[in-house]
Amino acid sequence: MRNRTKRLIFLLLALCAAAVSCRSNARVEAELLCAEQCLYAAPDSALCILSRIDPDDISRRRTRAEYALLYTMAQDKNYILAENDSLIRIARSYYRRRPKELRRHFLSEYYYSQILHNRGEDSRALVHFLRIEDEGRRLGDPYLLGLLYQRICEIYETQYNYATTLEYARLAYENFKQAGKNYHCGYALSDIGSAHFDMKQYDSAYTYYSQSLRLVESERDTAMMQFTLGDLAYTRIAQDMPDEACALLWQIRHRLHRNWSDRERVIITLAHLSAGRLDSARYYLHRAQAAIVFDSPSRVFLNEVAAQVHYRTGDYRKAAEEYRNEAFLQDSLMRIAVKQPYANVHRNFADKEKRIAQRRLRGMRLNFFLTLALAIVVISFAGFVAYINYRRRQLTVAEHLSALDEIRNTNKMLLMKLEAQHRSETEELQQLVKERFAEINELAATYYERKGANEQRAIYNKVRALLETYASGTDGRREIERVVDTCHDNIMQKIRAELPELKESELDLLGYVYAGFSLQVISVFTGDSINYTAVKKSRLKAKIARSAAPSRELFVSLM
Repeated sequence: MRNRTKRLIFLLLALCAAAVSCRSNARVEAELLCAEQCLYAAPDSALCILSRIDPDDISRRRTRAEYALLYTMAQDKNYILAENDSLIRIARSYYRRRPKELRRHFLSEYYYSQILHNRGEDSRALVHFLRIEDEGRRLGDPYLLGLLYQRICEIYETQYNYATTLEYARLAYENFKQAGKNYHCGYALSDIGSAHFDMKQYDSAYTYYSQSLRLVESERDTAMMQFTLGDLAYTRIAQDMPDEACALLWQIRHRLHRNWSDRERVIITLAHLSAGRLDSARYYLHRAQAAIVFDSPSRVFLNEVAAQVHYRTGDYRKAAEEYRNEAFLQDSLMRIAVKQPYANVHRNFADKEKRIAQRRLRGMRLNFFLTLALAIVVISFAGFVAYINYRRRQLTVAEHLSALDEIRNTNKMLLMKLEAQHRSETEELQQLVKERFAEINELAATYYERKGANEQRAIYNKVRALLETYASGTDGRREIERVVDTCHDNIMQKIRAELPELKESELDLLGYVYAGFSLQVISVFTGDSINYTAVKKSRLKAKIARSAAPSRELFVSLM
């Protein structure tokens, strides 16, 4: 009894926990849906919603994977450079086994590669980015595909592979344009301009930078406008137009009301140096050196420009020192680039993909030919079996037709024999009737002629008695009716069935008529005169003709 009570309590606790868990999951899923809806329009709100969710409250794997993916995406949208991949691995592991959820699988792989890129593992990141390119094409979302190409473009740009950078920057721009994302199109055009600048195609670079500036102005992105104005200024310096470069840089201060960045401080120094204004160049160089820290990305650029300024002003010792510093920093950057041979990575990846595709193609060809050969064998065998069955059916049909012809010929012979036999029997029967009633016919005629003679009274009485046997005797009438049925295919039975309204006297008259007796004989049988007998026969004939009997035409024709 105590054990049963314990089991019951445990079961109730388990049910309560399941109910609480279900309610908790439902709440978390509602919050995840809300965060996903505002992820692109208000990424800070989405991150706030996701931050309030306790991962320990999530029990379902699907919900946990969705949370991990959305949280990583929210960090990226809020410009938080995540370097820990423990969270995105949950989503990546879950969606990898579910190929139907292609979009989420693509996003999990994309953000995993982005995290690798954030922590400096660019070679691995590039391989993963290239690996999901086909999935992005199958997904059919140009915006996501544009983001992918933009990330690949960034990696190649850091490794001085400018031709490939230009290729992927153009792909990113085409996809952003197809998706209608003007904001991202401005960044892609800037990347295209940078690639042209690095390849010393300054006119093309200035054209794309100008297009980028117009787009970011329409989107009111002041940060990108400042960056693009700096690029335009640097391009004008390369085109030997330092005054225009200065004008572009001063737009940042007067039009955008923003301070110059480290890179732009160096560019204004270089612009004055190119214009031959050495005092202004030294002034802006000192301000740049005071503002730019040692680990700034613009430090190498500053050392290079400082060396040029010192060289132009005749301070060769300082120029040499700046060149040494630039060479040291540049050497460090080149060492990092050499450690990660991206061209080889890309080439190896492409070769590997090509080999895989060739193996798949060979396998598909082999499967195709094997399937084709198997199909030919199956079709041939099926055709052979069908031909054998067809020949068997033909032979069977021929045998059946032959047997049917034999049966038909046998039936025809039997019918001919039956018809001959029936005809012979009918003729014999008719002859018998004639012979049987010839005497009666002759006696009746003689009786009629000799009627009234006294000396022949005995003969008259005998003949009369004989005739009365057929006229009034039941047996005699039945015998006549039976003989008529035999001769005329049971015609009296048909008359009785089809004309039940006829009287017995009328049926007797029909029997006499069908038996072939003359009006004289019939008048003797019935005791009526010849004229009255003829009238009765005519009335009976008309009555039968007016009736609805099916065989009335046969009945009338035999009268």
